[in-house]
Amino acid sequence: MEPNKVNEFSSIESETLDPCGLKLQRPLSRTSYERNDDQADWSKRLKVDLDKYYALESVDLFCGYPWNSALMPKSCSFSRCNKVMQEGGHVVHGNWQAQSVEVSRTRTGYLQELWKVHMESCVDASPLVVFKGSDIYLFIGSHSHKFLCINAKSGFTQWETRLQGRVEGSAAIIGDFSQVVVGCYDGNIYFLEFLNGNICWTFHTSGEVKCQPIVDAHRGLIWCGSHDHNLYALDHINKCCLYMLPCGGSIFGSPAVDEARSALYVASTSGRVTAISIKELPFCTLWLHELVVPVFGSLSISSPNGYVICCLVDGHVVALDSSGSIVWKRRTGGPIFAGACLSSALPSRVLICSRNGSVYSFEMEKGELLWEVNVGDPITASAYIDENLQLVSNDPSISAERLVCVCTSSGGIFLFQINSDEGIRNHQRKYVVREFARLKLEGDVFSSPVMIGGRIFVGCRDDYLHCIALLLKPET
Repeated sequence: MEPNKVNEFSSIESETLDPCGLKLQRPLSRTSYERNDDQADWSKRLKVDLDKYYALESVDLFCGYPWNSALMPKSCSFSRCNKVMQEGGHVVHGNWQAQSVEVSRTRTGYLQELWKVHMESCVDASPLVVFKGSDIYLFIGSHSHKFLCINAKSGFTQWETRLQGRVEGSAAIIGDFSQVVVGCYDGNIYFLEFLNGNICWTFHTSGEVKCQPIVDAHRGLIWCGSHDHNLYALDHINKCCLYMLPCGGSIFGSPAVDEARSALYVASTSGRVTAISIKELPFCTLWLHELVVPVFGSLSISSPNGYVICCLVDGHVVALDSSGSIVWKRRTGGPIFAGACLSSALPSRVLICSRNGSVYSFEMEKGELLWEVNVGDPITASAYIDENLQLVSNDPSISAERLVCVCTSSGGIFLFQINSDEGIRNHQRKYVVREFARLKLEGDVFSSPVMIGGRIFVGCRDDYLHCIALLLKPET
C-alpha cells in the first residue's frame, strides 16, 4: 500500500530568519501553519513571534555556529551517542568547529522551547539531524506510523510518509546522502528518498525492527538487526541482501563497524556478542563472546584502542578488545537500556546512563570511575555531549568546559557542565560536574537527545518532537 504524503520537500529561501535560523513568522508553540493562511492571521502570528524573538535575543549568547552559519564544511549527519558521519560515509571522530562562550563560574543557563512538532503518538525514536549545504534537516518517526523530514531551524515539516507500523528506531542516512533508512514494527526496513520521502526499496525481515541501521560506506552496505534474531547486510543499489547472520536473540542496539580492523560487532538480547570479518566477501565470524545477560543498547567502539563497549541490562559495563577478551568490567547501580556515549570533546571517557538515575563517567583504558552524578529519576536514554559549544572562563588557568545533555524517563532534561582540569593533586585529577540548566517536559522521554551548538532535539511521549534552546541567565 502506498504511504500517505504531505508537504513535498522544498528549500525555504524567501522567509525571514532571525540570526539563529528561527523563522520569525512561526508560532513557537505549534508545529506549523498552512502557507495559504490569510494575511491578517499571518500578521498576528508574526507579531507574536517577534515579541518572543526580541525577548530571547538579549540573553541567547549560545546562538552561534552552526545555527548562524551559512554552510557547514561538508554535508554531515548527527545521531544519538555523538555519532557523526560525513557525506561519503566517513565516521567523524574529531570535533567540528566549536563556538566558545565566556561564562563566569557562578553563572548558569536555562532551557526554552523553540518549536515542537506534533507526531500524533509517542516519540521514542531518537532524531537524526542532517546538515546539507545551507539547510539543516531532522528525520524521525513515531508510534503513529508517521515518518517526517523537518526543517531543523524552523520546525516546518518538509515531507511526511506514513509507514505500515510503529517507528521506534532511529533513522540513518546512506553514504551519498540521497536516501534515509529506517526500521519499522511491520518487519520492514525502508529506504526513502531524501528529497520527498518516496519509498525506493523495502526489505522485509521476520520480526519488528527497532535497531538503528548503520552505514558501511566502504562496502556500500547498510547493516541492520531485527527481532527475528538476524543481522542483515543490505545492498541498497542492487536492492538485495548480501549477508545474514543469526545472533541468538533479538537485536535492539545498533552494531558497530571498526574500519581500522575491518570488523563488525553486534550484540543481542541473549547476551551474545559476535565479531565478523568484513574485509571481503564471503564474510566470516571471528569470535563469539557470551555475556549471558541481555544487551539492549547499541555497541560503541573507542578510538584508537578499538575497545567494544557493551552495556548490559543487569547494570554492568564491559569493554572487550578486538579479540573478544574482557579488558575491564564495571557495575552501575541499576539496569542499562541505552548505549554508551563517546566523544572526542571529552576524550578517553565513556558516559553511561542507568535506570538508577545516575550518569557515570568511566576512564576508557582501565574502566576507572571518574565521576557519578544522580538526577533523581530513572534514565533510559543515552547522554549527548555538545561538540559544537564550549564554555570558557576569563581565568586562563581554567580549561574549556563541555555540556552534557541527559534526559530522564519522567521527562526531565538536564545539562551538566563538565570540567576535568581543575588541577592535579597527589597524581589524581579532580573532576567537577555542575548542573547548568534543566527543563521538565510533560511526558516520559525514552528518546536519546541530540545536542548541537546549544540546540537540543528530543522525542517525548507527550506525542511531540521538541527543539529546545539553551539560553544564558542575565548577570545578577
